Amino acid sequence: MKPISEQTRHSVLSLIDAGFSSRQIASQLGICHTTVIRVRAVTRRDAQTSRGGRPAKLTATDKRRLVCMVTSGKADTAIPLTRELLNTANIDINANTVRRALKGAGLKAAPKQNKPRLLPKHIRQRLDFAERYQHWTAEDWKRVVWSDETKINRLGSDGREWVWRKPGDRLAERCIKGTITFGGGSLMMWGCMTAHGIGYVCRIDGRMDAELYTRILGDELLQSLEYYGLERGDIVSSRTTTQNTRPVQHASGSKPMKSRS
Repeated sequence: MKPISEQTRHSVLSLIDAGFSSRQIASQLGICHTTVIRVRAVTRRDAQTSRGGRPAKLTATDKRRLVCMVTSGKADTAIPLTRELLNTANIDINANTVRRALKGAGLKAAPKQNKPRLLPKHIRQRLDFAERYQHWTAEDWKRVVWSDETKINRLGSDGREWVWRKPGDRLAERCIKGTITFGGGSLMMWGCMTAHGIGYVCRIDGRMDAELYTRILGDELLQSLEYYGLERGDIVSSRTTTQNTRPVQHASGSKPMKSRS
């Protein structure tokens, strides 16, 4: 193979350092691309070579921008992100390209969780709660009696049940969640718990109102305090300490249960 001149050799090295591919250099200088490869292998072994394929449409800056838009809540899915890139940066890409970029950044598509909607006043109340009790110790929290009401279904749950199945198994017995007419009914229960254990529970027949709630506090709650030998003056009710942050606790046990209506 005919050797190249020293001037051509210097031109090849300059173009390699500038980031051109072997074929681009060969086409520009009018030499064989294998000659360029040979020069690169001898003098520029650590030079970055082209991986081939179509150039990426999204730069590193574009990908960081996509992640920022998702994490800041400006967009939730790939479709609005695709429109935003087209409108602001004139980048016309497929939504799948955006999805791959988000996955490459460590994000994962997932359904939104169903949670109670928080209005601005609820957010302020939760912040006030955290600031008010941030210095409480474990001994302080042991003084709190937690109480709440909850519905208990007689049959099954209101939640969705999942199962893995094959095509055509939709009506197989293991893929069916059995139901009965009118849902089987439910129980409305009140219960409480302390740091020492569960308290008394009672069944609520009808609607919970202020009068009924006061009767429960004067009966089941006080009985629970007596059972554990707790002084009424040392106890703090969860209704006093929390605002829209009460955890639901299902109290149960061997203590007698009453029905309230």
